[in-house]
Amino acid sequence: MITFLFITLIGLLAGILIGTIGIGGVILVPLLSFVLGFDLHFAMAASSLSFIFPGIVGTLTYARKKSIVWNKVLWLSVGIIPAALIGALVNTNLTSDVLVLIMAGLITFSGINVFISRQKKSGVIPDFGIPLLIIIGAFVGFVSSLTGTGGPVLLVPILITLNYPVLKSIGISQAIQLPIAFFAVIGFWFYVQIDLGLGLHLGISQAAGAFIGVQIAHRLPIVQLRRLVAIALIGVGAIMFWKIVV
Repeated sequence: MITFLFITLIGLLAGILIGTIGIGGVILVPLLSFVLGFDLHFAMAASSLSFIFPGIVGTLTYARKKSIVWNKVLWLSVGIIPAALIGALVNTNLTSDVLVLIMAGLITFSGINVFISRQKKSGVIPDFGIPLLIIIGAFVGFVSSLTGTGGPVLLVPILITLNYPVLKSIGISQAIQLPIAFFAVIGFWFYVQIDLGLGLHLGISQAAGAFIGVQIAHRLPIVQLRRLVAIALIGVGAIMFWKIVV
């Protein structure tokens, strides 16, 4: 019962963060693995499956608020689809220590980026070329599938660094969760056992949280929340690095 409630809570928390700042799925694998004791590959596969649900909720709600630029989503997905399949395959051939190291670096980077980045009020949308979007999509798809973290944790920092409006960056990241999660699951399906029950449990919890997070993102200032999340991510990354060293 305690495990069920904990999984529900971390799903809700991850979903709220995904909907609010686009970064939240990254907390699932460390909590499932280091707190609940799930095998790392097993946790990554279930997390990948779960991201379909907040992806659907986030995409629908951000689209309704006109915060998704669909042509960007299309070209990002061209790179994402093959790279997500490859990332899942590579995941199954790496040791847990290597995956933990990659995860720790990714989480720490995300925390630092959230901490130093600033929301911009401008609604100007930079005009990225199609080749750059495909390259970004391939990078995001591969690393997200490799680490079981979903797409927003990588795409949001990249788009913000390229001076893309924050809400539109988060909106696009909601939509690209779907192809990443779908094709990562296909890749994992052939090489790793996927716990459908765990994936559905996390997914439904995240979907509820994502709906709440979207409302927060469009109505309330989130500077303090971003800072708290950043500190938490950096702390989790540091703990993971420490576990590798020790």
